[in-house]
Amino acid sequence: MLQEKANGFAARFGILDFNCSASWFSRFKVRHNIVAGKIVGESSSVDQNSTTNWLISVWPNLRRQFSDDEIFNADETGLFYKLMPDKTLKFKGENCSGGKLSKDRITVMVTVNMSGTEKKKLLIIGKSQKPRCFKGVKSLPVNYANNRKAWMTSELFEKWLRDWDRDLVKKKKKILLLVDNCPAHPNVTDLKSITLAFLPPNTTSVLQPMDQGIIRSLKMNFRKNLVLKMINCLDANENHSSTKVTVLDAILMVNDAWNKMSQSTIHNCFKHAGFIESHNGLPIQISEHEFDEEDDTPLSLWSRNLNSDSLAAPEMWEDYVDIDSGLLTSEEPTDENIVQNISAKEQLESDGEEEVEEAPLPTAEEALKAAKLLSRFVHSDIENDNLTIAMSSIHNSIRDCFYNKMKKQKQTKITDYLQ
Repeated sequence: MLQEKANGFAARFGILDFNCSASWFSRFKVRHNIVAGKIVGESSSVDQNSTTNWLISVWPNLRRQFSDDEIFNADETGLFYKLMPDKTLKFKGENCSGGKLSKDRITVMVTVNMSGTEKKKLLIIGKSQKPRCFKGVKSLPVNYANNRKAWMTSELFEKWLRDWDRDLVKKKKKILLLVDNCPAHPNVTDLKSITLAFLPPNTTSVLQPMDQGIIRSLKMNFRKNLVLKMINCLDANENHSSTKVTVLDAILMVNDAWNKMSQSTIHNCFKHAGFIESHNGLPIQISEHEFDEEDDTPLSLWSRNLNSDSLAAPEMWEDYVDIDSGLLTSEEPTDENIVQNISAKEQLESDGEEEVEEAPLPTAEEALKAAKLLSRFVHSDIENDNLTIAMSSIHNSIRDCFYNKMKKQKQTKITDYLQ
């Protein structure tokens, strides 16, 4: 049947002299390291026997060569980056294979080690190669990629993995990376510094550390940032365009949320998944109270600033945090989209985002004035040594940037005069 399918694809691409023989198919499987198996979605029922057997029989052998600092878990999650709490009920259950919110989502690849000491730079997948909001932006705090659906693909995953592998080779470091067996995670071979291991099917909801609270904590902090942005805009009586959320806004807010993630939260999620062994060699199971709160201010209390009594119910805010937990982040390939993805060129221009009135970029002089103003405020009204030190560092960095820019401008003028 697979040989017939291969011949059918060849005909679609106009390759008329192709014949998928048994020997060609065998070589193809060897070349791409394909073995028999069944891909099962995360929503399937959990196989508790497989979970226990893997933790007792497979996991100890996998982790033997690696320290907690060298064991990583990675997973993708979809994110409705514009969605406000009052729209939660309307879009609850949306899987975003299409529909009204399909333009307002990104996919976030989250990667961290078991000790919580190394949070890898996030990979954000959007729709546009160059969103309009990226104009004038020279660097991003995340890695950014794009495709038509803002989904993870096997090509993106392999590129991300090989880039990381090359970086680890330079650092002379070896790691173990645990991922689920979704269609977008191929078994990438020839890696020099990364040992890639797949969690067994039907177990990721209990075995994957990301699903034990890491991703949820990230989204909770992101949504607090999003609500706070809206509150600040409303308090400042800013115009309508200021309340629009762009891909760049989302990137900065989700990166800030990732930076706020505590080491103890990450470590506890690995514990909860059963990856931390006790003295007798058995996995440790922990209770819910061992998870620390990243922020002791519940989301529901923030609703007071939004002038909406309907948002105050704690269960409503729980729904808001989890609204996109079921979003698709990859697709099982069909004949049509395989041909379409190979044949069609991706739309790489700055589409897929609403027109937003762009505020002019601040000049170096304006930035320096703003830094001086903030510095005065911090020193006069806030008793916080850490904030004072941080503000002083920011002020000095902006001042140095300003003077370097002025120096270059003067040198250019002298050169023009001599010519």
